[in-house]
Amino acid sequence: MTRVKQDLDQKKIQLAESIGEFIKYWGFKEIHGKIWVLVYLSGQPITAKEMTANLGVTKGLVSTALAEMIAYEVVEKVTLGDARSPGYRSKPDLVQVIYNILRNRELKLMTRIQEDISALSVEMQALEPEMFEKLTKLDEMTNFAADSLKKLLNNRVISTDRFKTIMRLIPRA
Repeated sequence: MTRVKQDLDQKKIQLAESIGEFIKYWGFKEIHGKIWVLVYLSGQPITAKEMTANLGVTKGLVSTALAEMIAYEVVEKVTLGDARSPGYRSKPDLVQVIYNILRNRELKLMTRIQEDISALSVEMQALEPEMFEKLTKLDEMTNFAADSLKKLLNNRVISTDRFKTIMRLIPRA
């Protein structure tokens, strides 16, 4: 291997490390970012064995991360010569990848939060009116966030008027 090739490979690994840290910040596992960079930058599908070797991680970690990334529609499995050792490639449309993640992860989380607020609000309305009032404000903010996310996913305009109204509900120190 030439010195130039070694330098390039090292820089790819460094980039994978950096993006891994960034992805971790957004609530994913660091390994997701590392794998995604290797797959995205590869000119051809890359095997799990190659990922394991390049990243210095276990086969199990790569396997688990790939299954999650396939579920989020970030990468896809492709058949290479040997069916026992498939290749992986990134989805080519990065905007669609982000859209899939927002739809499959964030929107589901927002829905769960809305359901939890609703369930607690029913209990608190009579028992603790002050907490019920706070839950009502939290519900407004959460509904705005969920509605905005849905509009974003449907390519619709998000009104800032509702956001301004919600911000007025929050007491200032």
